[in-house]
Amino acid sequence: MNAVLEKPPAKARGRKAAPSAPAPVPVPLASTDATLFAEVGDFLAQASGTDEPHGFSGDSDRLLSIGAMIALDAAKAKYSNTNAENTAYDVAACINAARLVPDDTESVERTINIYCASERLAAITGSAIHQIIFTDVPRPARDPALTPPAEPAISHKRFTEDQLNDLYFRAYVHMDCARMVIFQYAEHANSEEVFALRDLLDTYCEAAKTSLDTKDAGTLFSGPLPDLSADLSKIIHLFHAVNHDERSDQVLHSVNYLLMSAKRIVDGDLGVLDE
Repeated sequence: MNAVLEKPPAKARGRKAAPSAPAPVPVPLASTDATLFAEVGDFLAQASGTDEPHGFSGDSDRLLSIGAMIALDAAKAKYSNTNAENTAYDVAACINAARLVPDDTESVERTINIYCASERLAAITGSAIHQIIFTDVPRPARDPALTPPAEPAISHKRFTEDQLNDLYFRAYVHMDCARMVIFQYAEHANSEEVFALRDLLDTYCEAAKTSLDTKDAGTLFSGPLPDLSADLSKIIHLFHAVNHDERSDQVLHSVNYLLMSAKRIVDGDLGVLDE
């Protein structure tokens, strides 16, 4: 197959719309095309759901799912492209893009579903399958230079339940220290930004204390620990936004340092358990 897919010349382009023409609105398709689009949507939905051992992103699943949605919307006259042929090429583009996602895989089951969908797209366009669908273009490999090295994952299995609870407690202590500092500082700061940071931190501390009282920190990936990590991330970013230049307030910097320490702990820093 040629590297560049050829669209039949007589059907490649429609007339250019006049500048003042209104946007196209959905219109019912011919019954045959509507049936074919419904079948295309079903086959691509099945293709997107096959169990694939993808090597990296898995974006091919999403692209096939998008193609399925376009086809199913076209079958119900919900897609804005009123030309059945052009809509079929839109769906084909999703299939072709899915086949070019680096390091993704395509099982036999997925290939069969894509082929069945391709047969129907070819029928809608009046073209051969190889004219609209990539059938022998090799999938590119991912360039390692473009992918930052992944941070080593921390497994919650390395922690006992007592250690997880200890992580949560230590993180809360750091937060509470930060709260006490900013409450005292806010009395003299006369700053709306400081008042806002104080009140938000107070809210997060109260929520953390409620979870602390349950004595169940969950794991690093579910429950109070990741919830607290998310709250800390939000307020740390706010501190950076308020206090980021060379004129930065040293008290606020100290408060933020305590919060960053709390974030490090709640995310599973093993070192704190040895202190």
